[in-house]
Amino acid sequence: MRYSDGSIRLLHDNVWQARYVYTVESEDGRVHKKAVARNFRADSHIEALKERDRIREQLEREALLEELVPAAAKAPLLSKFMRDQIDGMLKSGVIEKTTHAKYHSEANLILRFMKDVQVSKVTGAMVRKMDQEMLAAGYARETVARAHNALKRHLYSAQEKGYIASMPITRSNRPPRLERKDPNGLDEQTRRRLLGIIDGMPDTPFTLAIRLGLGAGLRNEEAIGLKWDFVDLEHGVIKIRNVISMAGGTPIEKGPKTAAGRRDIPIDPDLTKRLRERAKNVFGSEDTSNLQGLYVLGSDDGTFLRHADLTRSFRSFALQHGIYGTTGKVASFYSLRHTYATMLLRAGVDAKTVASLMGHSNVAMTLNIYASTDPQARAAAGAVVADLMAQR
Repeated sequence: MRYSDGSIRLLHDNVWQARYVYTVESEDGRVHKKAVARNFRADSHIEALKERDRIREQLEREALLEELVPAAAKAPLLSKFMRDQIDGMLKSGVIEKTTHAKYHSEANLILRFMKDVQVSKVTGAMVRKMDQEMLAAGYARETVARAHNALKRHLYSAQEKGYIASMPITRSNRPPRLERKDPNGLDEQTRRRLLGIIDGMPDTPFTLAIRLGLGAGLRNEEAIGLKWDFVDLEHGVIKIRNVISMAGGTPIEKGPKTAAGRRDIPIDPDLTKRLRERAKNVFGSEDTSNLQGLYVLGSDDGTFLRHADLTRSFRSFALQHGIYGTTGKVASFYSLRHTYATMLLRAGVDAKTVASLMGHSNVAMTLNIYASTDPQARAAAGAVVADLMAQR
């Protein structure tokens, strides 16, 4: 289908209208002329002419697409396509409930900045505009990049289903470049001070969570989901076999996300002793075999410490006691995990062992995140270089 060159007229201020004529053939063979109009903004007559030509080319591309890809004309709206895709993945077992909730959240963010058109009519320009408006609205580059890549994933699915002929997101249309963020761990002095503070407090689920973060590198969901079934007090080992994640505001218990996440972590004698005392005082037995199904940081009725409670409590605690990380920001519960990793590397534990204890899938991840960002390690390296260079 071809459109006429198009005429333009100024409606008001900088708003113009382009009008095009095209022909269609009815079932009886008769040819009919039809018109279509598009409004747009332009600062001058020359810009308006350029935009008129661009719109005509876009209309002709869409018409050609409908001829080449018949399914494109019947393509669902972007919102319906994405949500059906996500729900279908959950139903088929491809993703878990936590990932399902995450994908829906990404889709909602996309639709906040993307016009809900047929999936076949999404253009690269629309995606670029979405990225720009998200950044302008204050969203972090990581968030914008996740939304961009989520949309790209859905568009690839649309292409496979025949709704679009070619991917509108090309190599020239990339997500925002991510900024490297150094881990906000604790330096040695702050780590010792934190331990001194909780040593003066009674053992509670909150203080034990801190000790599990500092002394075993547990993530929030791993500490909360730790069950007595996987605590070996005799040998001083905890086993990460399940976590409690959030899915749309609802806690979901599941296994670790990756095979590397299933790991056995040795704990120090002091923490072993404190866990034994908690088992006896709260649950009435040091024999953890009698506590099957109960959470270490929970109560004897089977309830567990909630994510939000642990996160908020630690932030309030850190602000109250002036616990700041190496980046200068107030420490979070995740800062304890960062501290655990840098402490091990600083002490000379080999990177492969640290990676396995952290649950990283490869050593490169551990080295990229921690080995090059520890200020004390860099200072020590500088001292070694100075000593070597001074030798004659």
